[in-house]
Amino acid sequence: MPRHRRRTLAALLTVGALVTATVASSPATADPPTRTADTFVEREGTTLTLQGEPFRFAGTNLYWLGLDENVGGVDHPTYFRIDDALKTARVMNATVVRSHTLGTSLGCVPCIQPEPGEFNEDAFAPIDYAIARARAYGLRLIVPLTDQWDYYHGGHPTMAKWLGLQDPEDFYADPRAKAAYKEYSRQVLNHRNPYTGLRYKDDPTIMSWELGNELNGMTRDWVDEMGAYLGKLAPRQLISAGRQQGVDTAALASPEVDIVDVHYYPSSALTMAADAARVTGRGKVYIAGEHGSDSLTAADALTLADDPNVTGVLSWSLFGHADDHGYVQHDDGFTLHYPGDTAAMRTDVLANAALAKMIGGERRLPALPVTPPLITSITKRSGINEIAWRGTAGAHTYRVQRSVRGPHGPWSTLTTTPVGDIDTPWLDATTPRTQASYRVSALDRAGRTLATSAPLGAGPGQDVEVDTLQSWARMSAHSDSLRREPDGDGIRIAPRPRATAHAAWKVVRPEAFTARFATRAGSALPTVQVTRDGTTWKQVKPVRSTASGTTTLRIEPPRGTESVRLVWAATPRPAPLSGITLVREAASVATAAPGAFRQNPGDGATGVPVGDPLTWTASENAAHYEVVLSTNADLSDPVIDVTGLRTTSYRPPVNLRPNTTYHLRVTAVNGAGSRSADGAPTSFTTGALTVDDFEEYPDGAALSAAYARNPGGGPVTLSLDSQHADGEGHALRAAHDPGAPGYAGIVRTLPTAQDWGGARNLRLWARPDGTEDRSLTVQFVAAGIYWEKEVPLTGTDSTTIDIPLADFTNPPWATKGPLDLTHITQLSFYFNGQAGTTWIDSITATD
Repeated sequence: MPRHRRRTLAALLTVGALVTATVASSPATADPPTRTADTFVEREGTTLTLQGEPFRFAGTNLYWLGLDENVGGVDHPTYFRIDDALKTARVMNATVVRSHTLGTSLGCVPCIQPEPGEFNEDAFAPIDYAIARARAYGLRLIVPLTDQWDYYHGGHPTMAKWLGLQDPEDFYADPRAKAAYKEYSRQVLNHRNPYTGLRYKDDPTIMSWELGNELNGMTRDWVDEMGAYLGKLAPRQLISAGRQQGVDTAALASPEVDIVDVHYYPSSALTMAADAARVTGRGKVYIAGEHGSDSLTAADALTLADDPNVTGVLSWSLFGHADDHGYVQHDDGFTLHYPGDTAAMRTDVLANAALAKMIGGERRLPALPVTPPLITSITKRSGINEIAWRGTAGAHTYRVQRSVRGPHGPWSTLTTTPVGDIDTPWLDATTPRTQASYRVSALDRAGRTLATSAPLGAGPGQDVEVDTLQSWARMSAHSDSLRREPDGDGIRIAPRPRATAHAAWKVVRPEAFTARFATRAGSALPTVQVTRDGTTWKQVKPVRSTASGTTTLRIEPPRGTESVRLVWAATPRPAPLSGITLVREAASVATAAPGAFRQNPGDGATGVPVGDPLTWTASENAAHYEVVLSTNADLSDPVIDVTGLRTTSYRPPVNLRPNTTYHLRVTAVNGAGSRSADGAPTSFTTGALTVDDFEEYPDGAALSAAYARNPGGGPVTLSLDSQHADGEGHALRAAHDPGAPGYAGIVRTLPTAQDWGGARNLRLWARPDGTEDRSLTVQFVAAGIYWEKEVPLTGTDSTTIDIPLADFTNPPWATKGPLDLTHITQLSFYFNGQAGTTWIDSITATD
């Protein structure tokens, strides 16, 4: 083991070292290109360099940056989503991002090439922006130019279909297909980015053009020809190529290819290392262009970072915040959100961030500007406010504050426990019956404030909604002459100079409509019109105010208004729209307290499983529920006291204590009052926690797979036995011979960690076969620390053994530590003494 690995492991385990991207409060457009941004990544044999220094990296795939499938159809991603995802990649220490749709976009209306011979300049808008933002944040890009698969963004099957080829693999031999690929590539590489002034082929941000994604049918002739063509078009950018699985022999052999890209599902450091050695042995640069994000371990990260043959590793795949609230969801099983929706995802995020930090080393990168949270709606739920906000890249949690005296405070903090993006929309369980303003602060890992949203308020009978203008989705109609352009953290919409235009919004029970404009001297504001029938429009006079370069037009639409629209006259300097806020009469109000309902477990219930959720029937017109659970009849000193629950069940974060009587009260709440469940509080008594009863194994093979033999001990043969059990079902039968080692052991890694936190004893049924001088050692792993207790086994009678958990001790060879029973991950049995047979059944954690 290299001497430096111990230091690297310490860095990996230090949380603060994993996420090190700096943040700044400057606007996203303020960072000028640096010297590094103007420098190309170069190849030197089997390695890459940047400004003469070795360039190794880890990062991620953001396949959708140019064309998105996660927007209820196929369309261009919003500028916010592009910016937020790139920032999130940087927060995870990425220095390279791979994106299919920055280069592959064929066969759809919003595509670069919708039809044969037709190219759509509007399709380049999100690509231009993504490349410019990547450049500003110090990220490099790998861009595939076609795809093996006929996904929503098209690929070589699209071109094959256009050309009438019977077999899509003819794409690699047909002269027309080769010409079509070259022409498409030429159009992409020669496009000039209005943000940077550079053609794509001249931009150092694009580190590599990939011949295509997972091209399984590439021939050596095709790779040579297309690699040479792209190399001539873009001589300072690198050429990469690879297939779906394994090292592609054509890419490996071609002198036109700089980087060989290999993909891994699941991620495997050992396979990567072997492939990397093969690739570098042939004089090429090796990268893992995709690997399953859910299977990279901390040990893998160390192995890959220490392997000089591995130049780059890119996870599949990262998604950022949604435009309204929460995250963009994707269901391929490999989605990453930062900092993670679940404990498993948080582990994956940390492992991938740590790999990027270790493999990339220290590198000067531009500071990341922070986009503050944006409250997008305040909506009544039976009279209780739900607040939704658009998240901030790099935020771990959020603080929600409320003021009842207006948007300038004073502010009181409502969030006493951490609130994350997966908790939005967030319910204000203590909603006042007055006007309430809210603001949301994004907090980093240490709880420090990154940025705070602008305030947004709603009255006791009002809903409020904000149109961020990132897409046309919230508009009911708009003119084709309107253009949408990014502006810092927001969007500006305006018609082309000297063109007329309109934009309309449907409104239901409207109370106020406010439009904000970025104005300067000579800007011409639109007029405001309303309609009650969708046909006849009437101009209304808004209340106008101007401050700090923003002009606001506000109207209170007449009752019965169906739609509101803005109408720009033809003018050389139309004022651009920057935001819309709509206030309407609340849709979900409460005029009476919630209706009657029942809670479960019922009063007097016994043997209640300690891990079961608490449930209740729905209460009519309830906004949320409160749950109080205590071992005291008066509900004092509760073990559970939660509020704001919007479903009719609640699973406690830890198991209840076995064989214990609890008292439960569930209360339904809305804006008019509250009601407790019928008969509450009720009482119930828990049973034991079943660790294993051996009823879930279909046969002995499944049992042996679950309880693996410790290879250091003697042989153990396992089977299911229905004749020797605790009265019903099956027991585990172990025929064992401790032999020379003096023990024979079986080890079960629990499929899901168990919580024994409320237990005092570990109980099991056992039956020895009468062999003398025998004992059984019971061992478990709690929070990563081993604990064990030896008990005698004598006679031939079955017996129930109760082992106090307080009697377990650390083995002499194990790490010492406190007994934490809330996270049990492994259970083992060791048979000591003479050879024989032992039966075990009904293992429970109990009082």
